[in-house]
Amino acid sequence: MKYLWLPLLFIHFWNIGLQAQEEWPEAIADNSFLIEEAYNQSPRVVQHIFNLMISRPAHDIDLSLTQEWPVFSQRHQISFTLPYAWLNKNSVHGLGDIVINYRYQLTGEDQWAVTAPRLSVLIPSGDEKKELGTGKTGFQFNLPVSKRLSAQWIIHANAGATYTPGVKFGTEKKNLKGYHAGASVIWLWKSNFNVMLEWLSTFEDEMNSAGKLKIKPTHMINPGIRYAQNFGDLQIVPGLSVPLQVNGKDKMRALFLYLSFEHPF
Repeated sequence: MKYLWLPLLFIHFWNIGLQAQEEWPEAIADNSFLIEEAYNQSPRVVQHIFNLMISRPAHDIDLSLTQEWPVFSQRHQISFTLPYAWLNKNSVHGLGDIVINYRYQLTGEDQWAVTAPRLSVLIPSGDEKKELGTGKTGFQFNLPVSKRLSAQWIIHANAGATYTPGVKFGTEKKNLKGYHAGASVIWLWKSNFNVMLEWLSTFEDEMNSAGKLKIKPTHMINPGIRYAQNFGDLQIVPGLSVPLQVNGKDKMRALFLYLSFEHPF
């Protein structure tokens, strides 16, 4: 009985936090660079997103276009991603595997955190002989969670998995599996200017020299910034970051450019 005051104190501070949240200034609720934020599109608002990553020392270039559309309400969202890559110093280039996504707004900003689980289908549109795709239809699940801690700090977390059955390796077929987890911290220096730090780790099947699948871990740290500017009903958000990718003893540095257009339809 003497500790009965503890849950009461928790409820008291929780209510204070909810009241404070109502007074927090507006913040950029956009897409992060490597980490998925859990905010679905508002009703009758579409978003066009361009991502460009230039990697060194391989000089690979990855470009993608994503469009996000609400379906009747903010609860449901569909989107697609069209990737195009220039690999091996532009000796190989072409369309990658197209991704079609569905997201469900499970919880909103008035609850403990914002969550929006996503299911995706990876269409085998990339040429697997050029290593632009797997040649088989794949499936992916991701769970993004977003939480605003204060007027100046927001955190995001992701966890998910990818499964692609029947991928050909010579005369054999293998079922490829992959897992990913990541998080980001965003400092709202101003309402329209953010400083970001992202971390993303992936663990994907890879064929080794013995002809067996082996999990390949890859870790990426990504500091960056983004800025939002409104022109009437149009919001433009440019951003840039400098990812560092670590894969065992191998390190890769890159430049990441981001551009988003959001407007009513």
